[in-house]
Amino acid sequence: MKLSFEQIKRSTFGALSVKEESDGIHFAKCTEKQVAAWYALSQTLGVRSETTTGIRLDFHTNSKTLSFTAVDGDKFEVLINGLQRYRIHAEAYRAKCEKPTFDLEEGEKRVTLIFPSHSRGVLGDVELDDGSYITPHKHATKMLFIGDSITQGWNSRYDSLSWAWRVTQYYDADSIIQGIGGAYFHEGTWDCVDFDADTVLVAYGTNDFGHYSTLEEMRGHAAKFLDSIFAQFGDKRVYVISPIYRSDWQKQKKMGSFLEACAVVKEEAASHGFTLIDGMELVPYHGDFMADAVHPNDLGFGVYAENVIAKLEK
Repeated sequence: MKLSFEQIKRSTFGALSVKEESDGIHFAKCTEKQVAAWYALSQTLGVRSETTTGIRLDFHTNSKTLSFTAVDGDKFEVLINGLQRYRIHAEAYRAKCEKPTFDLEEGEKRVTLIFPSHSRGVLGDVELDDGSYITPHKHATKMLFIGDSITQGWNSRYDSLSWAWRVTQYYDADSIIQGIGGAYFHEGTWDCVDFDADTVLVAYGTNDFGHYSTLEEMRGHAAKFLDSIFAQFGDKRVYVISPIYRSDWQKQKKMGSFLEACAVVKEEAASHGFTLIDGMELVPYHGDFMADAVHPNDLGFGVYAENVIAKLEK
């Protein structure tokens, strides 16, 4: 049976909007105002704000099979009872005009169809066995992640292994993951979101280092952005994660040192009454944990997530 648009919409998590358009069903992790703001700053940032990072279908069913058509987007993943069972390169199926079908086995199970983190996943249709049922998953909590490429899961081999995804799964959270590669503190990119998060994690700073001309310019944008976070979520658990280790952390740039930029983030977090997580305590300082000079690899993302969870548990 083909799922209706309403069934798909009710089973969608991680999206601020779900819309049925002529070419398929579109999903958005950012509001229209946020997307426009990122495009105003950079075409590249605008494109990345439209990717489907963190968006998924998450439901319980007794269907033995799942099939779907991806009109756009490449890497999808299928989890059964929280364990990844299939990784799909949808572009290959589209090239062969084929529709992927997956064995879900007997009995009731939780099925999670994870959308691409670095491209825009658009669904044509989703099918389950005739006569089967579909019940949206009920999550334990709600979490909002805001950050740059590290939050988006840059260089993670599997999108579900990024730190934000791992924290999401640990807490069984209905989460919005607004990870945007290259992003930085800028008050214009904030919009009041229709998502009543219990916990908010903000992880900017590494791109601010070098983007802004001075530390004070960086501070001004960070302060205004965090003002907006406080206005909507000041009564919730808000954590600010300062930048993690990068290979050039001991070098100077025009604006100052990397550690001075980290200090700006720490000071602004404190001035807004938010809980600080020191990023330099999250990922070990050597290449075994890094995919490149800035981004963790899958091992590094795992350690990052474990250390964030430990700090959230305190």
